[in-house]
Amino acid sequence: MPAPTDVITAGQDGLAAAIRAAASRQDPEVATLVADLAHVVEELTRVLEEETAALAIKDMDRMRALQGDKQRLGRGYEQLYALLGRQDQAAVRQTPDFARLGEIAPRFAEAVKENLRRIGAARSLNERILGAVRSAIVRAQAPTTVYGANGRTCTAGRAGTIRAGAISVNTSI
Repeated sequence: MPAPTDVITAGQDGLAAAIRAAASRQDPEVATLVADLAHVVEELTRVLEEETAALAIKDMDRMRALQGDKQRLGRGYEQLYALLGRQDQAAVRQTPDFARLGEIAPRFAEAVKENLRRIGAARSLNERILGAVRSAIVRAQAPTTVYGANGRTCTAGRAGTIRAGAISVNTSI
């Protein structure tokens, strides 16, 4: 809506122009939401890239230190994205920071993709290690079968004793 002074000073001929001018003014809330989202996306991208680098070198302390920031920024991203989804999308696209969002989106998408890939590889590695440990324990607890003096099979030694076994796992992520 045009401000009352816009309508008064525009006269009858300029009424449509005053309404268009008022409609094109930025809603400060929408502009702030877009600017906040751009900031959160930039920070979240940085955190994801740092976490991915830490995963690559297995720096567990650094990964743990980044978890709080990653969760906080992830929640902020989801909330801002949802809020902006309820706004007039034409107004969102007209904000000064909308172009900035478009510029950082490819880097953000790549950071998310690489982070998920590294996390998946780390999860797979952990599952392989746990599987190898489980298999080694099962093998070690299984009784050893040997041929007895009468030619029949029998259990050797004490059943259920754990014997040492080798475990080999490729730990590259």
